Amino acid sequence: MRVLRDAQEAVNVAFGAILSAYVGNSLAEIDNHAFDHAVLARFFVLLAVFILGLTMGNSALVRGEWQLGLPALAVGWIAAGFAHHEGQLLGFEASILRLIAFCWFGALIASDAILSAINYFHHRIGS
Repeated sequence: MRVLRDAQEAVNVAFGAILSAYVGNSLAEIDNHAFDHAVLARFFVLLAVFILGLTMGNSALVRGEWQLGLPALAVGWIAAGFAHHEGQLLGFEASILRLIAFCWFGALIASDAILSAINYFHHRIGS
């Protein structure tokens, strides 16, 4: 169980690194052109809210706290939608942003399902 929770933390770090690398590379290309600093600031704040909502929501769902987890995931996804829009304004490839976000979400939800199944069978067999 602990190994899978550590794996979830690794997934968060890995996708955060992928997203950071993509944004950094895109900003290097954008750096050759003028861009709106306010839009860039909004993008990063919304991205932080997405990551926070995703990781907090995921953590709450793993503990079975649905009333906290689902709203946190919803806030994260709403922020992701707004960040996606701001990223498009900055000139980022929207499809890449969507792909990273959906893969990240999918990896966390899949690992939640595995953790839940292990937990279920552990308690079922242990009872």
